[in-house]
Amino acid sequence: MRKSVSLVLIAALLAWWSMSLGAAAAEPLELTVEAATELALQYNLSYRVATLDWQSARANLERAQIVGDADMLRDAQKKWAQAEKTYAEKTQELKDSVRTSYQELLQSEASVENARLAKERAANQLAMDENKFKAGLLSSLDLERSQNSLFDAEHRYERALIDLATKRMRFNELVGLPLDTEVVLTERLLLSFVPFEWDLETCYELALPLDSGVASAREALAKAQEAVAAAQSPFTPKVELEEALVNEEKARIQLEQAEQALYFRIRSEYYSLLDQAHNLEMAQRNIELERKALQAERSKYEAGVISNAEIVAKQERLAQLEQEYSANLLQYSLARVKLLQAMGKHAESGEQNEN
Repeated sequence: MRKSVSLVLIAALLAWWSMSLGAAAAEPLELTVEAATELALQYNLSYRVATLDWQSARANLERAQIVGDADMLRDAQKKWAQAEKTYAEKTQELKDSVRTSYQELLQSEASVENARLAKERAANQLAMDENKFKAGLLSSLDLERSQNSLFDAEHRYERALIDLATKRMRFNELVGLPLDTEVVLTERLLLSFVPFEWDLETCYELALPLDSGVASAREALAKAQEAVAAAQSPFTPKVELEEALVNEEKARIQLEQAEQALYFRIRSEYYSLLDQAHNLEMAQRNIELERKALQAERSKYEAGVISNAEIVAKQERLAQLEQEYSANLLQYSLARVKLLQAMGKHAESGEQNEN
């Protein structure tokens, strides 16, 4: 009897535990950029393949060290060095991709909210126009215009929801979660405009030791200098020294070219970013101006001073400006992050990028 009671209790506890797990699983998963990155480093499918390649190269190196064959060890060390470099690049690429996807998802959420507000404005306008139509103050053409505006706003809202769902699934795929996982992004700061406060010269100086083109040119120069040193032996034919000196000079020129190419790239990205920042500020001012104008026009419309067509056009213009600002803010944020990454500023969130 006691045994059966114990089994019942255990079964009840297991059932309760399963229900608790189910309830917990149904709760939205809150993620910062850092937490999302950690998930991706563990569960992203492509990165798992890269990890397997890295582990295989390490195992081959350890095997060569045990065997002790010089040629085998040299080959394994070369492959291991390449695998280490590739793995580090894949790691940084994944981190950057997570941040980009995180920002794109935030922007998509903002687009949904903008579309919802536009739909709400169109619905309110239609309700007002229906009352005016019933009172004989508007024509059927005016009413149809408001109906069309709401119809379009509803479609844009539904489309924004579809785009958001797709962005969420893509984000979940990137970080290795089931596609239907509900995630809540907690770093709302990424939705805000963050100014870029570095000067051009600092950007270039920070990017200089990190640029792959410059690094390759420096490596080539170092090898050319080694060749010159080796060719200065009294037992080396003079022609080999002359050839080594020519190659050294070429390597110096190529290094200078690589540094200049980097400077002009950083300069272009820097001033392009400043232009985007200025355009965003102007767009924000225009949005505020349009909102005030719409409020004033609505008062005129209620007083019968302006037409239905004018107020509907104002609402649609404001909706367009809001969506354009949201999209342009994303492009600015991504360009800002790209420049910071070129400078080695790979901080994961907010203004920490510039600290």
